[in-house]
Amino acid sequence: MSELVLITGGGGVLGSATAVELARRGWNVVVTGRTQASLDTTVEAVERAGASAVAVAGDVSDEAHVERVFEAALGAFGPVDAVLHAAATHGTPMRLVDVPLAEWEHVMATNMRSTFLVTRAALRQMVPRRSGSIVLVASAGILRGFPLAAPYAATKSALPGFARTLAAEVSPEGVRVNVLTPGAMPDAAIYKSAMPGIAKELGIDPDKGQELLESMSALRRACTPEEIARAAAFLLTNDSSLMTGQNLVVDAGLTT
Repeated sequence: MSELVLITGGGGVLGSATAVELARRGWNVVVTGRTQASLDTTVEAVERAGASAVAVAGDVSDEAHVERVFEAALGAFGPVDAVLHAAATHGTPMRLVDVPLAEWEHVMATNMRSTFLVTRAALRQMVPRRSGSIVLVASAGILRGFPLAAPYAATKSALPGFARTLAAEVSPEGVRVNVLTPGAMPDAAIYKSAMPGIAKELGIDPDKGQELLESMSALRRACTPEEIARAAAFLLTNDSSLMTGQNLVVDAGLTT
């Protein structure tokens, strides 16, 4: 029987690349995200890779939607074996003194409330089976610091502590919880929405934002979704069977 991964942010570049990477290894996939068209593209890519996939569009900060996604996974394939929580928003790049409460709460809900809802739902399927792997996606930006990103950085910085605590709770039931902290992926929607404003704040030509990040990285290049997907697959599968409560940084040396 094929193993099953559920991916939030499944229409994004990292979610899609991870879905394909695991499909090539024989895993079936359930993806969720806000945009049906992007999810359909991921499903098609998974099927081309030789696996089966189901897409459920919606907002993972909504409790009812999260329950529907896990029920859909259970109905289509059975209980989930692994979960990649890659759904997130950067929010509007701006100085903290200018952030309206509604903007702060939007980022908190999209990034942190969704983390709670998705991990809770995953554990309700994993704990009774005494097996499972949960991977939460953070950002190398939390380790270096960039302006105009305080709400986003707050949510991503919380993930390692959340994962360590949860790992201590559920390790006796055979469930592992880890964090993946990727570097900049120029193809990612968050990068495209945030970088122009951040570059302007730093007094840099927005068209040269990628060049700046590459110059700051030890390997002198950005990250591709496929490279980060291989790291995600490592954490999601038994290749990382001895890891739990850890934060795997894969960032081309941006934080070296």
